[in-house]
Amino acid sequence: MSPSFVSHQVLRSLVLFLQTKGLKRADALHQLRCDEQALHQPSESFHLGHYHRLMLWAHQQLNCAHIGLYFGVQLDLERWGVLGHLAAVSPDLHRVIDYGRRFHPLVRHTQSLTFHQRAQTLTLDLGPTQSHCYYVIDELFASWLSFARMYVLQAEQLTPIAVHLMRSPPNNTKEQRIYENVFKCPVYFNSSTNSMTIARGLLSQPLKQPDTTLEQLLLHQAQQQLDARFDIREKVKQQLVAHLPQRLNVEQAAQLCAVPTRTLQRHLAQQQTSFSQLLDEARARLALQLFESGYKAIDIATKLGFSEQSALQRAFKRWYGKSPKRYLITKNNLK
Repeated sequence: MSPSFVSHQVLRSLVLFLQTKGLKRADALHQLRCDEQALHQPSESFHLGHYHRLMLWAHQQLNCAHIGLYFGVQLDLERWGVLGHLAAVSPDLHRVIDYGRRFHPLVRHTQSLTFHQRAQTLTLDLGPTQSHCYYVIDELFASWLSFARMYVLQAEQLTPIAVHLMRSPPNNTKEQRIYENVFKCPVYFNSSTNSMTIARGLLSQPLKQPDTTLEQLLLHQAQQQLDARFDIREKVKQQLVAHLPQRLNVEQAAQLCAVPTRTLQRHLAQQQTSFSQLLDEARARLALQLFESGYKAIDIATKLGFSEQSALQRAFKRWYGKSPKRYLITKNNLK
C-alpha cells in the first residue's frame, strides 16, 4: 500500500496559517520536528503523521476542533504547487477535476480519491481515513469549494447537494452549523463515506481567467514532476484507482500517464507484468483499505466496479486467501 504523505508546500502553508491564528512559528516547527529549511525543499515530503500532529496541536492550542475546515477555507494556490496554478488557468471545472484526479499525488497521498458520475450528479469520494484524522478531509473539501468560488465565473451557483463525513458529529449544534455555513448544504456525519456530491451541470462552469498557452506549459511541468516522483507502474495504478468504478483500457491509461501505448506495454513486459495485472493489484489494494476502514461489502463492490457483491468476495479470497471477514478477524487477533 502506498505510504501516506503531504508535500512541503502543504505544511508550509499550514504553518503560515497557524501564525495568522496567533501560534508561534517556532512552536509549529517543533511539532513537525523539522527546521525552516525543510519546508522550502522541493524534494521534501512529510508523512501524514506530521500533518496530523500539527493539526491536533493547533486544535488543542486554539480550542478549535474544526481547524482543518478553516485552513481549507483560507486557500492559497501555493499549497497545491504546480497543480494549483494549472487549475487556475483551466477553461472550466471539468478540466480542473481531471487535473486534480491526474496530479493530486504531487500534493499529497492520503487516501483513495475516486469520482462517481451519474446522470445528474458527480460525487467526489475521498475514501477512508481514521476517525481521529478528519482534519485532512475537512481541509480538502473546504479548499476545493474555496477554489471554485474564487475562480469560477458564476460562483454563486457553486453549492454542493450534500457532504457526507465518516467522522462523528461535532459536540454541539453551533459547531455543526459552522460546517453547514461553509458548505451551504446539508452535512451528514457518521456516514459510510467521505464524499461531496455536486450537480453534474456545474462541471461546465467556465473559470474567470483561462489561459491555453500557460495551461500547456504548466501541464508539461506537472507531468515532469509526476514522472520524476513515481515509476510507471505506480502512475498507472494511481490512474486506475482514481477512475474507478470506470475501468480504463490500456490506451486511456497510457494517455493519462503521457506515454505511448506501446511504450507502456513494453515497460510492463520488461517488469514481467501486464496492464490487467496492474488493474487487479490496484483493486486489491483499494479493497483491503476500504474493508479495514469499515466500508460495507456492497459499497466496496460498487466503488471497485464489480457487477455484484459475490464477485468481490471471490476476488478478495483470490487476492488474500481468505474471505474479508476471516481476513480481518485473523489480522485483529495478531495485534
